Amino acid sequence: MDTATANKVFLSINKTEPSKAEKRLLRTLQRAGFSFSSQFASGIAQSGISGGTPIENADIEIQNSSCSIHFIEKKQFENSDGISLSEYHFDEARKKIEKDERYKTFIWMPGKFDDSDADKKQLDFINRLQHHLSNNMILSRVPSAIQFVEDVRLILEQQSTKVYNTEPADVFLIYNQTDEKDAMRIQMMLSGILKLVKLIIVQNSDINYEEFAAQQMNASKLSVIYYKNASEWALPFVQQIWKKVGGASAKSPILFINDAEAALSGTKSFKAPKVSCFTLPNELIPLEIKVQFDSINENK
Repeated sequence: MDTATANKVFLSINKTEPSKAEKRLLRTLQRAGFSFSSQFASGIAQSGISGGTPIENADIEIQNSSCSIHFIEKKQFENSDGISLSEYHFDEARKKIEKDERYKTFIWMPGKFDDSDADKKQLDFINRLQHHLSNNMILSRVPSAIQFVEDVRLILEQQSTKVYNTEPADVFLIYNQTDEKDAMRIQMMLSGILKLVKLIIVQNSDINYEEFAAQQMNASKLSVIYYKNASEWALPFVQQIWKKVGGASAKSPILFINDAEAALSGTKSFKAPKVSCFTLPNELIPLEIKVQFDSINENK
C-alpha cells in the first residue's frame, strides 16, 4: 500500500508551540510516508513554528482526512476564545466516525501518565475521552513514536485489504493456467456431486491471488491445490497460503495434489498440519477428493 496517497492524516498537536515529542511524532509520520490534510506539517518540521490552524478549519481538514491522530499531553493548548483545541478535534473526529464506519482515530498518550502537575481541564477531558472510545478509536500508551506509527500503519493496511466476492463451497480447486486442461477433467467429475469453486492462477495478473484464495478458503470446507506441469509455482504457493489462512489453526484442510503423469523431478512435498500431500493419476484424483471431503463431514 502507498501510505502517502492512501492515508491522509489529520494530526491534532500544538501547531504554534510544538513540544519535542510532538515534533518527533510528526517527523516519524513523514518518514513513514504519511501525508497530511493541511500544510502545517512542513512548517513545524523545518522551523518548529507554524501559524496554527483556525478552529473553524479543523472540521474541514478532518473531513478531508482518512484518519486522525491525536497527541495527548498534560497541558491543554487553547484557541483564542478559550476552547481546548485537542478536545474540539476529538469531538469532530468522533462526529466523522458516526458518519463513516471506516474512519479511524488514533490517540497517543505515551508512557505512564503522571497527572500530578496536569491541568484540571485536561484531566477532565482525558477522563471523558477514555469513556467515549468507540470501536474505531484506538488508544495507545506505547512510549516510542516509531512503535506508535508502525502500529497505526499496520492497522490501516489491514483495513485497506480488498474484500473479494466469495461463496460457500464444498471444494475450492486451485490450479495454474499451465495445468488448466488437466484440471478441467477433475472439475467435470466433481461438479455434479459437490459444490465446487475454482481459481485459475494466471501469470502477470494484477489480482492478489493469495488474498483471494485465503478469503475463499475460509468459505470452503476443503481446499485443493492441484499441479502437473506448474511444479515451480505449486510449492511456494501452498507454503504462503497455508501461513495466510492460519497454518495449523486454519478453518479447513488443504489437499496438495500432484498429477502422477508429471515428471518425477517435478514432484513437491509440503508437510504441515492441516495439509495432506498426494501423487495420483489424474483419473483417481476426483475420487480421492471425494473421500477426503466425506471424511471431513463424518468427523464433524
